[in-house]
Amino acid sequence: MELELDISDIKWAKEFFKHIDFLSQLPEKDITALIYKTRKIPAKNGKRILFQGEFSNRLFIIKTGKVGIFVSKEGQKNKVAELNENHYFGEISLVHPVPASATVVAETDSEILVIEKESLDEVFRNNTAAIGIIHKKIEERRKQ
Repeated sequence: MELELDISDIKWAKEFFKHIDFLSQLPEKDITALIYKTRKIPAKNGKRILFQGEFSNRLFIIKTGKVGIFVSKEGQKNKVAELNENHYFGEISLVHPVPASATVVAETDSEILVIEKESLDEVFRNNTAAIGIIHKKIEERRKQ
C-alpha cells in the first residue's frame, strides 16, 4: 500500500534529494514538485519490494531500514548486496525498459519512497545535465 508523504518525510526528502547525484542538478522548484509526487511504501521485514524479472518504471529510495538484493540463477538464490537507508535502486528502469535484474527484499522494517518514471520525466525534460548523470550512473552499475 502506497501512502502520501507526511511532513517529516517531506523535510527528509527535501534534504536528501539534493544529494542524489542525478537529482542534485535540478532547480529547487523541480525538487519540490517531485517530492509532492513521491509516495511511501512501508515494508515489513521479509516483504518483497521488487521481483527479479519484473518490469518496473520506478525509482525506490530507502528512507529507513535495510534491503537485501538477491539474484536467482540456475535455481539458486544468492544475496549479492545490501542497501541501507539513504540508498536507492531501480534507476536503470527509468531510462531502459528492462526487467529487474534482482529481487529486493526488506531485511528490516523499512520505509521506501517511490517515484514514478513519468514524474521524473517531467523534470528531466528541461534538465539535460540530470539526464547525462543518470546515464553515467547506469553504465557504472552495468559494469559491476
